[in-house]
Amino acid sequence: MKESFKKIRYILLVLILLVVNFSVPTKEVAEAKTLRDLKEELAQKEANLKAGVSEKLLTEQEIATKKESINKINIEIDSIQQELINLTEEIEQLNVEIVEKEKEIKNIINYYQLSSSESAYLEYIFEAVDFTDFIYRMAITEQLSDYNDKLIDEYHQKIKENEQKKKDLDAKTISLNEKQNQLQAELVSLGDQLGSIVEENVTMEEEIRSLKKVIDTYEKTYNCGLDEDINTCGKGKLPVDTAFYRPVKTGRVSSNYGWRTYWINGAEKTDFHYGVDISRTGYKAPVNPIAAGRVAYIEEQTKCGGNRVYIHHDVKGQKYTSGYFHLAYINVKVGDIVTTESVIGGVGGIESYDGCSTAVHLHLQISTTNIEPLKLGFYSRFTARSFNPRNVLNLPKEGSFFYDKTTKY
Repeated sequence: MKESFKKIRYILLVLILLVVNFSVPTKEVAEAKTLRDLKEELAQKEANLKAGVSEKLLTEQEIATKKESINKINIEIDSIQQELINLTEEIEQLNVEIVEKEKEIKNIINYYQLSSSESAYLEYIFEAVDFTDFIYRMAITEQLSDYNDKLIDEYHQKIKENEQKKKDLDAKTISLNEKQNQLQAELVSLGDQLGSIVEENVTMEEEIRSLKKVIDTYEKTYNCGLDEDINTCGKGKLPVDTAFYRPVKTGRVSSNYGWRTYWINGAEKTDFHYGVDISRTGYKAPVNPIAAGRVAYIEEQTKCGGNRVYIHHDVKGQKYTSGYFHLAYINVKVGDIVTTESVIGGVGGIESYDGCSTAVHLHLQISTTNIEPLKLGFYSRFTARSFNPRNVLNLPKEGSFFYDKTTKY
């Protein structure tokens, strides 16, 4: 039942995405922005990153404080446990001493009773050498008995006090355990908070690196002035083309755009595929742009996608960006003008750093964009504008081969 529901959900999502993406992409309205604006944005991001680093340090200090408190509680609990052991041993020893004292008292009483009997008394009288001594001994016997009775009462009182102390220590142990659990929960929460801060800082660092590349592109490639609109200073510097061509001369379409289920690293995975995969090309086979354009962005040795190259295009007045993932090597740099014959890199997919590929293939992805490289920045932003490459690029059906870049299917 769950599997059926899952399939129905996937089908509905695919239908929605197809409706959204099937039409030829329309032009994108860009916000007016100057190079000065970009530099101010960069300064703000760097300030935010600095604040994030400070917050990270404060959180780390708070975590260290919590850990120290937990450590102190553990030491205190250990001390209480040892005290409980000592108290138990002391109670046991008192009980032994009580038994011994009770025996001693019994012996004394027996002697006293024996000495107080008429026959013993008379016998003692007849044999008496010193009657005063007899009276003295009787008095001592009574005093010893009273003393031992008092001592036993003290033992019992001590046992009672120790039992109460054990109860108090048990209650304190429970309280400390509760405090320890609370601190552990706070520690977990702080750990999550720290993880979020670190993740945000990493994301911000990536944004800063990306923005620096964008600023460098506008300054050095497009020669934009500080207060010039970046959407106009680059116009006319992007080569115009009239059609799209396949990025490799021969290959096989191994995965389409849309939902798919596949195996990777020994596990089954279901996700939405935002491009098309082309395999059977040969390792390091030359990869060409799908249309003339300018290299907009490059990412090297990413954990998912490996080496990536993004290219801006102007095809029949419409702006696009194409992305080429899992490259074995990169043969261009940002700002390069390329044609459909330029080699931008080679097909890869089996590099150790690329965790999203286990076989030789090229992932081709296309999105709508204007000339502003800032619209790329991250794969997520690029993906948000991605559409089915088949809308503009002629490809055979999934599983089929092609042997040139132009034959129609």
